[in-house]
Amino acid sequence: MSAEPQRYRHAQAEAPAVQWLEGELALPQAFVLESGAALNDAKLAWTCVGPADAPVVVVLGGISAHRRPVAIDGSGWWESQCGTGKALDTNRHRLVGIDWLGGCDDSTGPKSSASEHFPAISTADQARALLLLLNRLGVRRVHLVVGASYGGNVAQHLAALLGERLRHLVLLSAAHKAAQFGLALRHVQRAILDLGSNSTEALALTRSLAVLGYRTAEGVERRFGAESPVDAHADGVLGWIDHHGRKFVRRFDAAAYRCLGLSLDAHGIDPAAVRVPTTLFAVREDLTVPLSLLREYQARAGAACELVEISSDYGHDAFLKEEAIVGTLFERCLYV
Repeated sequence: MSAEPQRYRHAQAEAPAVQWLEGELALPQAFVLESGAALNDAKLAWTCVGPADAPVVVVLGGISAHRRPVAIDGSGWWESQCGTGKALDTNRHRLVGIDWLGGCDDSTGPKSSASEHFPAISTADQARALLLLLNRLGVRRVHLVVGASYGGNVAQHLAALLGERLRHLVLLSAAHKAAQFGLALRHVQRAILDLGSNSTEALALTRSLAVLGYRTAEGVERRFGAESPVDAHADGVLGWIDHHGRKFVRRFDAAAYRCLGLSLDAHGIDPAAVRVPTTLFAVREDLTVPLSLLREYQARAGAACELVEISSDYGHDAFLKEEAIVGTLFERCLYV
């Protein structure tokens, strides 16, 4: 296995104490998946940002997230929480992120596979690959694992694997199993992909539907309710939702979206197997990960487990949009 780091471009732009590293971990040949299938010549793309001797924080996001929660050019997917002076401060912590197996970025996925039929990737498979990376990087103890949405599902399995090597786990809008509403919503999305003669347009429509499921009716009404139906087509709610679809297809492809969506559907773990102190973040208005599942997780958790409940018009996307609340939560979990 090789995980030799390459210096991140423009590393001199940051303070000398902060290292910006990235690389690709060659997974074992062959990397046997939970399904019994194997990935051959597979790789896991990663980044590591922060002082070399700083406490390690693993940061994992949704299916559209990538290995850079923070980037020098500001293109990180979680710039509001990660970076100099932020809640997850790269001057004080070493942040580790990955590209998902089965995704559309630089880890092995449908686009990079020689096989016509890319195998199913489970959240447990992602966690095993990530554990190999942490071991290769010489990380003996992880200060915090932060997992949001799909990343929270992976984080549960990673925490179970790390055990006493992990100090604390934070799960945002992620439960131990898929919710029925989420299963139904993703089923309809895949049906759109199957029926679409133009795969790009079908994927854009699929993503638009997903974004609606991540928000709330109240939030959308509050933002756009004052506009006339004519205005809605250009700068209003219809233009907004179409924009999300068009933006998504510039980076994602249908095969990767299908792969990670099925991985979301298949997720499952016994909370009792996660014997790590845990903080759960739940949004009462979240349609795709309902509060009832987070309460069930807390009741069955294998270690001390705190449940933080909030209300937000942003629904499932609150972990991205409620910046002050989430930042305060991280700071508390980092330093208690």
